[in-house]
Amino acid sequence: MDLTFSQWFLIKRRARSLTQDDVAAELGVTKQTVSNWERSVSSPSLTIPQFKKLCQLLNCDLDDFPNP
Repeated sequence: MDLTFSQWFLIKRRARSLTQDDVAAELGVTKQTVSNWERSVSSPSLTIPQFKKLCQLLNCDLDDFPNP
């Protein structure tokens, strides 16, 4: 089964024991933004440095992200 970004992100975030607040603070976005990603309300619109930070937080590579 292919995961959506929302499903994948939620699994990865929880596996790293990160809260939505943790991710939001590290990326410079709001907790509501992170919540929206997890509920498929919106998709991330991040800068390259933010994507790099997200990869560090989730312990993944860009290639690990699910295809849209």
